Amino acid sequence: MRYFLFAVVLLVAPQIVAPQSLYSQSQTSKLQNDKIYNLDFENKDIDPKSSAAWQTGTTKSGYRVGIDSNQKRSGKYSLLIESIDKDVASKSGMSNIIIPAKFEGKEVEIRFYLKLEKVTGHADFPFRIDDEDNDKIQFTNLLAKRIYGTQDWKQYSLKLPLGKAASTINLFPLLFGPGKMWIDDVQILFDGVDIAEAKIRTDYSTVTYQSIDYGNNKGASGQVRVRDAELYYEIYGTGEPLLLLHGNSQSIRVFKKQIKEFSKTYQVIAVDTRGQGKSTDHISEPLSYNLFAEDMKTLLDTLHLKKANVLGWSDGGNTGIIMAIKFPEYVNKLAVTGACTDPNKAVSSGTLKEVAKAIKNLKTKT
Repeated sequence: MRYFLFAVVLLVAPQIVAPQSLYSQSQTSKLQNDKIYNLDFENKDIDPKSSAAWQTGTTKSGYRVGIDSNQKRSGKYSLLIESIDKDVASKSGMSNIIIPAKFEGKEVEIRFYLKLEKVTGHADFPFRIDDEDNDKIQFTNLLAKRIYGTQDWKQYSLKLPLGKAASTINLFPLLFGPGKMWIDDVQILFDGVDIAEAKIRTDYSTVTYQSIDYGNNKGASGQVRVRDAELYYEIYGTGEPLLLLHGNSQSIRVFKKQIKEFSKTYQVIAVDTRGQGKSTDHISEPLSYNLFAEDMKTLLDTLHLKKANVLGWSDGGNTGIIMAIKFPEYVNKLAVTGACTDPNKAVSSGTLKEVAKAIKNLKTKT
C-alpha cells in the first residue's frame, strides 16, 4: 500500500486572551512600562521567574545571560549574553521575554541596540508572534544582515504584521558561537506608537485562556478494542457526530485548530488510526484502507452512533471513501482532500517515473 501525505491547514481566528495579572500595565506611564517589561534593563527588582521578565542565568549550552553594568548605551544597565565555555562554535545562548499582543495596531515594530565583542558566529534577535495555542503566526530575525565581529552600539529594527489571532509577542536576543553581545534600549511600537502610550484593544479579555492538549487529553479520551488493536479517541462538543481521520504518520494533534472550531457546532470524534498516535496495532496481515474502514465502523458501533459526518485527508480521506462504499449507512456526509486509493491509476506511469528520477537526483546531491 502506498501512502501520500498532504498538508492542509485551516486558519481560524480565535478569541485573544492573556493573563491580566501577569501583564497589567499603565497605558500612559513610561516608568510603569519599564517596570513591567524592563525594556531598558534598569529595573533589577523583577522576579526572574516572572513571565514578564527577561530570561537570565547560565545555559546548558555554555553561555551566561544577565544584567550588566560595565557596558550600557544609556542608564546604568544592559543585557549581556556571553560565551563562557570554549567549545561553543556550533552552539547558541539566548534570553527571551513574552509580551501580550493586547494593544491596538496592525503592525508591531521592535527597535533595539546591539554591541558586539569578538563574535565569530553571529548575533541575532528572533521576533515571533504566536496565537493562543502558542503556535507561530509570524516570524522574522536578523540573519539576512549577518551581524558579527566587534562593533559599538548600533540600532536595528524588525517589523511584523499584527493579526487578530495574535496572542503573544516573543523576543529572543541570541548569540551564536563565541563572543559577547549586549542589548539595550528595546522599544516596542504599535503602528508607530510606543507601547507605553499604545491603547489596549477593546475586545481584549482578561480571562486566562486554557489551551487544550489535543491528542493527549485524558478528560476527553477513550479507547475501543478493534481487531488486533486498540484505538485511542477523544470527543469534544455536542451536535451531529463528526469523525476526523488524519493522514499517514499523523495523529489527533494535527486537527487541533479544526477541533476547536468544529466542536462549537458538532460532536467531534477525533481518532488515532491503528498503529499511530496512541493507538496500538498487533495484526499480522498488511494494513489496508478496508481494515481502517472496519476499525471506524467498530468505533462508531461502540459509541452507539448510527451515522456520522466524516472528514479526512490523505490516508484519512481514503479511509472515508472506503467507509462510504462499504458502510454507506454509517456515513452522513463525506469531505476529503488528498485522497488517492490507487496512485498508479490516478497519475500516469510516465509522471511517476519522472518523480522517482527527480527524487533520486535530489538524494545524490545531499
